[in-house]
Amino acid sequence: MSKVITIIPARGGSKGVPRKNIKSLNGKPLIAYAIEAALKSGVIDRVIVSTEDKEIAEVAKQYGAEVINRPEDLAGDKVTLDPVIKQALEFLETQENYIPDFVSCIQPTSPLLKSEIVKACVGKVVDEGFDSCIAAFLPDTYEWKWKPVYDVSGKEISFEPEFPVMQRVVRQDLPKVYHENGAFYITKLSLFKKIGHRWGGKMAVVEMSEEDSIQIDNLNEFWMIEQILKRRQGEVQ
Repeated sequence: MSKVITIIPARGGSKGVPRKNIKSLNGKPLIAYAIEAALKSGVIDRVIVSTEDKEIAEVAKQYGAEVINRPEDLAGDKVTLDPVIKQALEFLETQENYIPDFVSCIQPTSPLLKSEIVKACVGKVVDEGFDSCIAAFLPDTYEWKWKPVYDVSGKEISFEPEFPVMQRVVRQDLPKVYHENGAFYITKLSLFKKIGHRWGGKMAVVEMSEEDSIQIDNLNEFWMIEQILKRRQGEVQ
């Protein structure tokens, strides 16, 4: 049977929202939403939080996650996600002799991610044969693309459309352009080891709503998502 793990990156030094990962969001710490989405999906064997922060580690354990200590050199502002995943995988292999078949990732900054989306993404790679899968959304806006025009010196002087202006169509007739929302990724371990990246090969996309795709990078977004959660809570009651 395939082994699937989820790694949740949660460093302590967030700048946009200080102590963001354990800040209370509608009654529970932000990171709890990511942990619960993975656990409730029923398709994740191990839910692991990667952090250098002791307080985040304790909160993560309280909500049912395991914790891997992240080195300080992987906890800076400019560290990307893939090296964090790689370090966690290396820890599991060297310290526990544990090698999963698939590695997934949930960002704590996407607390509206539903367990059904996690389950659907896992199904794409485990059951349907895709190499990787991401969650994404279709924006409810025009996706016209404009490219810069440069003079002979390389200076940007204007823009021109990458579409025939006189053939403008209604939004509903435009081709689908998915936006990666950062909420969930899953990849075959063999592919991740080969390319060092969390997606590639034969890729699948599982669509989320634009509202569920909102990420928390600042206090305004934190407030916005809290209002959404309160509204949904009221609808259930």
